[in-house]
Amino acid sequence: MKTVAIIGAGMAGLAAARALVTTGLTPVVFEKSRGVGGRAATRRIGDFCFDHGAQYVKAPSPALQDLIAATGDAVTIARPVWTFTADNQIAPGDPSSADEQKWTWPTGITRLAKYLAAGLNVYLETTVAGIHSNSDGYHLYAEDGRALGCFDAIILTAPAPQSAAILSASAGMPAVRSLIESLQQVQYRRSISITVAYPRRPDTPWYALVNVDRQHSISWLACEHEKPGRAPDNAGLLIAQMSDQWASTHWDGLSKGTFAPDAALPQPISEALAAIQPLVGDLGTPLWINLQRWRYALPDTAAPVTMTERIVLAGDLVAGQGRVHLAIESGWRAAGQIGTLLAQ
Repeated sequence: MKTVAIIGAGMAGLAAARALVTTGLTPVVFEKSRGVGGRAATRRIGDFCFDHGAQYVKAPSPALQDLIAATGDAVTIARPVWTFTADNQIAPGDPSSADEQKWTWPTGITRLAKYLAAGLNVYLETTVAGIHSNSDGYHLYAEDGRALGCFDAIILTAPAPQSAAILSASAGMPAVRSLIESLQQVQYRRSISITVAYPRRPDTPWYALVNVDRQHSISWLACEHEKPGRAPDNAGLLIAQMSDQWASTHWDGLSKGTFAPDAALPQPISEALAAIQPLVGDLGTPLWINLQRWRYALPDTAAPVTMTERIVLAGDLVAGQGRVHLAIESGWRAAGQIGTLLAQ
């Protein structure tokens, strides 16, 4: 039976793996972190549960709708996404997308990733460092030189710089130069997610706000407590995803972690809290503040070349946008391309 290595257990990699199984191929997924889902990530602090990366999933196609329904416990976020500007002017969002369903899960968006990963061969905390191409296939190696196996094809879903580094360290593969050059053209915006628990909730007609002029220090502000099962009754739970400029300015000075309100907060976090207040009002002293960082959060460009030999790219770097449903669809397409190649 032919095997396919998938590098990265984000939504694209998991979707590709599930699709390959249905075609009779054997996928093996390698993920450098401790969990699946990539930016479709969920954390818990006490009685609070929050998605600090991707916020929800859209399902504009029947195939995506079927996938979400298959999990069995998906719910929609009722309130709409509105807009705000640099001077904190809030307005209703685009009417054409106001009724677009926003899917999530009471236990967090990582529920979808875990559903996709069920039954798959997924090796966590395993960093692929290089690929050697021989007559019998593609040999993958870990950082310590350990052999990870030989495969008939590869799907690369790691962020563009990481995927390019893997290909650059590979041997016997001159054809990958076009992929490396393609990956080098992908540009990302950084993001720092600041989640704040408050003793009370804001009274808003919206679920989230998106900054439309890209002049505010906050690019996205969401009421995470609008999602079922995310916060105790009456407690507020807000997620502020900071702008690329703000994140780049403070990147080296901030580390991920949870801060108590009576602690000496880093000045940038205090500034972020001050930027939140005009948009939601005074909600009292925070119960806690959590900070997470995403170096490769949102691609602004897509890789122009996505396949060479039996190596195919998938994920945000192919879509050119940081959207869960687009990543899933790119994984499905990559699986289809690999299936065609291996059938020849």
